[in-house]
Amino acid sequence: MAMKINKILLTVLLFILLIFNYGFAKDDGQIYSTAIREAESGNIDFAFMYFRSLLRNYPDSKYTHDASFAIGEYYFIAADYKNAAEVWSNFINDYPDSKGLPFALMYLFRVAGIRRDASLVEKLKNKIIGLKQLTFLFRESKGYTYKSPLRRKYRMIYYIDKVEFYVDDKLFEKISY
Repeated sequence: MAMKINKILLTVLLFILLIFNYGFAKDDGQIYSTAIREAESGNIDFAFMYFRSLLRNYPDSKYTHDASFAIGEYYFIAADYKNAAEVWSNFINDYPDSKGLPFALMYLFRVAGIRRDASLVEKLKNKIIGLKQLTFLFRESKGYTYKSPLRRKYRMIYYIDKVEFYVDDKLFEKISY
């Protein structure tokens, strides 16, 4: 009799746990929204955890592109250049048409400089310069902008002889050519 009661209690307990988990399970959109809210509140550590959870649990989500960019930013900000380089390399390969591509290249360029990898610096410099697709008719420069999931504002300005990258309106990198 006691065994039967234990089985019933165990079954009820498992059923309650199952309902509890489904009731609080988040889909990719909810996780992404929570990550953005955390980033907007300045809690980038929590935002990072949500973005990482999104990539781990929903690798085919429409938000993986943004989550990947945010994770690369986070690693760079935390001076974890090894992981940052890996994330940026994957981002560049996985999202070649992204608006964030020039800025991912810029971060990888900076990491290559920090690691003193001269051949990668030169390769990335040429790739960044090669992104300049439009000619400058009646203008001396051409600019591009991007707002990241961690709520940082990026701006890239191509001039005739150089390209400048700004993060939150501060000069981050300049490449002369």
